[in-house]
Amino acid sequence: MAEEGAVSGPIALAPPPALDTRWAVDFDTATLPEERSDVLVVGSGIAGLTAALHAARLGSVTLVTKSEVTDANTWYAQGGIAGAVGEADSVDLHLADTLVVGQGLCDPDVVRAVVSEAADALAELEALGVRFDRAAGGAIALAREGGHSLPRVLHSGDATGAEVQNTLSAVVRRTRGIRLVEGAFVVDLLTDDGRCTGALVMDRGSHAMMALHADAVVLATGGSGQMYRVTTNPLVATGDGVAAAWRAGAEIADMEFVQFHPTALDSEASPKFLITEALRGEGAYLLDCDLDRFMPALHPLAELAPRDVVSREIEKVMHRCARPNVWLDARHLGAAFLASRFPTITEGCREAGYDLSRDLVPVAPAAHYLIGGVRTDLDGRTSLPGLYAAGECAASGLHGANRLASNSLLEGLVFSRRIVRALESERVRVRTGHAAGTGPAAGSADPHATRAALQVTMSRHAAVTCSAVGLLGAAEGIAELASGLGGSGPHAIETRNLLVNAWLCVVAAAAREESRGTHFRLDFPERDDVRWRGHIVCERGAEPRFAPVTAEETIPHADEERR
Repeated sequence: MAEEGAVSGPIALAPPPALDTRWAVDFDTATLPEERSDVLVVGSGIAGLTAALHAARLGSVTLVTKSEVTDANTWYAQGGIAGAVGEADSVDLHLADTLVVGQGLCDPDVVRAVVSEAADALAELEALGVRFDRAAGGAIALAREGGHSLPRVLHSGDATGAEVQNTLSAVVRRTRGIRLVEGAFVVDLLTDDGRCTGALVMDRGSHAMMALHADAVVLATGGSGQMYRVTTNPLVATGDGVAAAWRAGAEIADMEFVQFHPTALDSEASPKFLITEALRGEGAYLLDCDLDRFMPALHPLAELAPRDVVSREIEKVMHRCARPNVWLDARHLGAAFLASRFPTITEGCREAGYDLSRDLVPVAPAAHYLIGGVRTDLDGRTSLPGLYAAGECAASGLHGANRLASNSLLEGLVFSRRIVRALESERVRVRTGHAAGTGPAAGSADPHATRAALQVTMSRHAAVTCSAVGLLGAAEGIAELASGLGGSGPHAIETRNLLVNAWLCVVAAAAREESRGTHFRLDFPERDDVRWRGHIVCERGAEPRFAPVTAEETIPHADEERR
């Protein structure tokens, strides 16, 4: 097994100066409006809302979100939440499916902790008012999605995320002890003597700054899908938490693993309209340009193979057929069933000009989920004392090299509960913090144009597949864009955060000279457990290092997955 140490790829590892500094020059917090709370939560998806609700029993909570409290990746989740609650299911089966899909990089202790807590966490959601679909007789209705060996996904029609988001948002608004700050953008984390003590935030409308101090900070800021041209993520998904944590000195891991969803509607919409995997779980097919199914001959799970497999095969078919899409065929499922089980998808396709019960629907892969992020332990602690992370912005060890479908909402739910339990025994008094740095280089390029150029660069060189040559080109492009970026408002900061995320993604992808999970190198197409069964960890001011997996549990290869 490889030993821990520095890794090097085919590109220069030092980030451009414009990315390597924090936005705020040293400042005296006494000159700014400031507030204090026991816990500061940044982000309002399932992870942030759950953390705020549980932290309210400890004391005062401030929940900051850059848009409205309901505007988060969670709202867009169609499929549901995985949990071993069915009679034929078990924690061990859910554990095994997660480990198989994670291709050797999951932390088995983390996986067991999360899947073991699923039933209690899901019951709590129901108690708060989330309505999951029921089968005849009143039992929870369970769907099957890619990588799962049996149905275990709880859902609310095909709009589970919206049901969860709206319910938790309403509960947070009426919970005493939680101060909700909407339209506030986190510029940088505050630190003092190597500890995170709060965050510097900017009002999106007035651009006024405020220092928010807290005993503990929980990042729940979601992913960074907006660094790609084609994504299912909303406009707010700009990787702010990952970038701020990296600038503050926290460890970042697994950034080379970006999951693409295989079936986004091929339309002009942005973000792309997601067509949930649950539709394929109910029997929909993928067809090539000859209207033939291609997945059954390529994987024992056919259309329900893990997402990385399906996305790569779709990309191959698109190249072979010289088309920007493949076809999704759900016609045989019938109009009545589709309208009742998938009303959101039926309506979304109708608005785009397709009748799901009569037409073949064009679909293509889209950037969907950031597997990497701020590195955490089993209780959500990061390497920066006082800072915790949960949900998509965290690299918890749950997903490994590829996320099992519908484990994402479960991760945010369980880890937020674990963080608050840890905080109960780790109360530390807050100190006034500062955000130190020389400030980013002042450029003149328009942030909108810079973001568009970044999306083209990442989509071309660091998407479903990549290579050393392409990654080198991406690194050079990111450096050039970073040096010319101008502006100091929220959009400029978001764009620089995307550049930071893209840089970390490219550096890690260049360093990992193998193919595993969502990371596929055309120049290193094989998985290599001898050299690369471990995590690439990035930290500001240091070269990336390789941290080998130490768990002894044997993890099967992708070609050994159960039928």
